[in-house]
Amino acid sequence: MSFTARVGSALGLGSFRKNKREREAREAAELQSGVQRAGSKSQLEIDKSIWDITNGVHVEEIKVGRLRHTWEAVCQDAKTVGETVRRDPKVAIIPFVLLLLIMGGGLWALFASANQEYKHRREVASQIANDKALYLQTELAKAFLPAYVCSVYVRRDPAWPAVNASFGPMALEMIRLSHAGSVLTLSLIPWGVIQTMVPLKGSGPPDDPNWRAIGKDWLQDKFNQDKVLQSISSKNLTIIGPYNLTQGGIGLVAMLSINIAHAAPSAAFDIPPYVHGSLGAWQTPPRTQVGPNLTDTPYAPYMYDEATSSKWWGLTTVLISWDVLREDVTRLDDLEAQGYSYVLSRPVLRKELLQARPDLANGTHDLAVAWSSSVQEVPLDATNNRAPPRAPGRARPLIYYDLHERLDGPVHARVLVEGAQLDLYLSLDDGWTPRWKQPMVAVTCVLSFLFSLMLFLVLVNRRQHMRLLHAMIPKKVIETLRRGKIFTESFEVVTVLFSDIVAYTTMSAHMAPIEVVQMLDELYQEFDNLAEKHKLYKLDTIGDAFMLVGGAPDREGAAAAAARVAQMGLDMIRVTSTKILAGGHVVKIRVGIHSGPAVAAVVGRKAPKYTLFGDTVNTASRMESNGSPMRIHISMATHGLLQEAGGFMMEPRGEIPIKGKGVMSTFWVTGTHVWEQGPCPRSEAVDISSLPEPNAAALMAARGSNAPPPSSLVPPPIIAEHADEGEGSDKPADDAAHSGASVAVKLTPPHNRREMMGGNSQRRSNLGPQELPAVAAGGLHTPAGAVAEATEVVAGGAFCATGEDVDSQPGTPRTTARLAA
Repeated sequence: MSFTARVGSALGLGSFRKNKREREAREAAELQSGVQRAGSKSQLEIDKSIWDITNGVHVEEIKVGRLRHTWEAVCQDAKTVGETVRRDPKVAIIPFVLLLLIMGGGLWALFASANQEYKHRREVASQIANDKALYLQTELAKAFLPAYVCSVYVRRDPAWPAVNASFGPMALEMIRLSHAGSVLTLSLIPWGVIQTMVPLKGSGPPDDPNWRAIGKDWLQDKFNQDKVLQSISSKNLTIIGPYNLTQGGIGLVAMLSINIAHAAPSAAFDIPPYVHGSLGAWQTPPRTQVGPNLTDTPYAPYMYDEATSSKWWGLTTVLISWDVLREDVTRLDDLEAQGYSYVLSRPVLRKELLQARPDLANGTHDLAVAWSSSVQEVPLDATNNRAPPRAPGRARPLIYYDLHERLDGPVHARVLVEGAQLDLYLSLDDGWTPRWKQPMVAVTCVLSFLFSLMLFLVLVNRRQHMRLLHAMIPKKVIETLRRGKIFTESFEVVTVLFSDIVAYTTMSAHMAPIEVVQMLDELYQEFDNLAEKHKLYKLDTIGDAFMLVGGAPDREGAAAAAARVAQMGLDMIRVTSTKILAGGHVVKIRVGIHSGPAVAAVVGRKAPKYTLFGDTVNTASRMESNGSPMRIHISMATHGLLQEAGGFMMEPRGEIPIKGKGVMSTFWVTGTHVWEQGPCPRSEAVDISSLPEPNAAALMAARGSNAPPPSSLVPPPIIAEHADEGEGSDKPADDAAHSGASVAVKLTPPHNRREMMGGNSQRRSNLGPQELPAVAAGGLHTPAGAVAEATEVVAGGAFCATGEDVDSQPGTPRTTARLAA
């Protein structure tokens, strides 16, 4: 074999496939041997190189804090959820609408129930207040009964001597029989002057404070004139108070006018003149009064009623202890036991306010006469107008106004007793609004939110699963499989694209597994984006092989599908030419395209996959394996469809032998014009015959400080790429051996220790050490670690080592191979 043929063999032509396993084994052994010889220093260099390759990627040996790891996982999940919502807003809209419906319905039902409970509580309180008002009205009427008895007693025999003689024993008996002992005194008031009162102790005020009431002229009492006038004019019982009594304590006065029927206008009823001062010096000023004193009073019209021939005799009063009534009769404390706060008040007159609270004289106010301790606490030493209460803190002095305003929306009931008015206000201690309302509002909102959140997470999870499923299987296929049927579909014309990475086997053998994964992931993400851009369906990735189809699973015109696939291939070449992958790797790819009939199906039950079957797939694979780096190899069928689509630049390659197919006429796709017509218009012109190189600064940054200068600074020799065909590929024999080319070999020393060891370096040859014997067999003796540079001089019109037809001038250096010893 000639020296040129031996170099051609070293470049990977013909026998490369047969020696692949042996070459990889020798490479691994030499690499292991070099590492053992390098010692600890070389091991550190290799570790640093691996760190440079991974570029800071976390590996399992790195200890990451549990909290940080959890936070990163949460952030990643949130990012994924956000991306899912962005892609399909319905995932968030449906739970949000459901949240509004559930929360709105729940809150509506909750507020309706709370409002119903509110009304029910107020109805119950109103009923209790009305019952208590009726009870108070009945009990007060019982307490005032002695006034009616005295009136009947006087009318029976109005002569004063007879009345005065028997009034004492009769009054004492009525006091004894009074309701709960609430009656304090009974008085007879002929001509409006108090002349007798029962009981009276001793002979003067020192013995009994009630003595000071003897001789009081009610007709001249300007302060209570309205009440006296009401009693005289209406001839009905009139209530005065509760008010502070002169003798101490708090009481009520029941006053009843006494009129004697069938009496003459001049009738005197044997009532003697009253001499004020006859009982003692405490009666001042002294006066003698005969008959009623009507001076400056409105009572004269009521002294005699001609219609009924009745003469006014005088008044009778019953003094009742309000303290006894409040504590023993009214039973207002029962309201507190039922959970209510109450206030019992009476309207207060302006003249009362002028005496007690001038600051309140200009408004309408109520004076509280009884209330619960929760409304207003009373000091322990407080008294009822100098009268001590039964228990400390139980006094109810008449000094508080408008206490009912402190109650929360109280219900009201009015007590009317013989012209007197009392107002009862009731409020529920627990509040009218049920206590469970606010917690239930919170529970309803939280449960609604949790339910909607669960639905949101379920929809997001389902959407992510469906998205993942749709990424593997088309939608229409999923529907068929759900029904338990087998999916098959025939297509008259589809266009299939295959691509793989040049020299992938050799490259991956000298790379860490994580670096290989990173490299493929970065590259295939770019390809996936392009497939989505051109609306093509990705069929599979096997190692470095990438396969997609146009015209399936969604049918479209054959020319349009072929145009999309061809445009995809051009974009793949352009992206790969400038893409710097993990570790600073720059790769090259081959692309092959063929169009023809195919059958799509999903076979098997485990890990189902949407797959194309037919000779079209095999032919597309042959187009790729018989192609050249960074070029698009197409068949005659695809060429015809692209011509129909229009706008593509194509070059004939000629007839080449294809394994299993015989000789086929194939073409190169070199670019596309701006094309606004046809089924697949294009707004950008593309030409892959002159591709841009990777950015030098980015390449140096990716490879680290130990990387050699970029090609823009030091022009490197052109590295010949050898084929890494698939199993059974048949490479055309239009190589340098048939072109009559000559080869010159130049020896250069290794650049660094890493290159000598076969490390990952830009200067390392793409060829493994198994190609070296082919060079050595030609009589070439090189020192250890030297690099052989082979320059192939190609005659005009000859094919390149990979099968390209290069329009080079005769004698032009075309390909240089650098072989690492």
